[in-house]
Amino acid sequence: MNILQLLNQSDYIQINNQLIKPEYMYASVDFADDDDVAVEAQLDGAELVLTVADLEEATPLADGAYWLESVGYLRFLSRQALH
Repeated sequence: MNILQLLNQSDYIQINNQLIKPEYMYASVDFADDDDVAVEAQLDGAELVLTVADLEEATPLADGAYWLESVGYLRFLSRQALH
């Protein structure tokens, strides 16, 4: 599955050992430009902004998560996955 599809189907993001609910999380699968903002969130008091290009450069991991050099471990979760 495409990382942008996972993003759009998720409610939360696990970044390393933290679970966050982003303030903004969306990227058009068909019409996204590389410089479009896909995720905006607060992480440890700092603003995290990820573009479509950032996400598309992520390396898929065997457990369904992704590795992003600038952030680390990244996993997209839905409410159903948390229950």
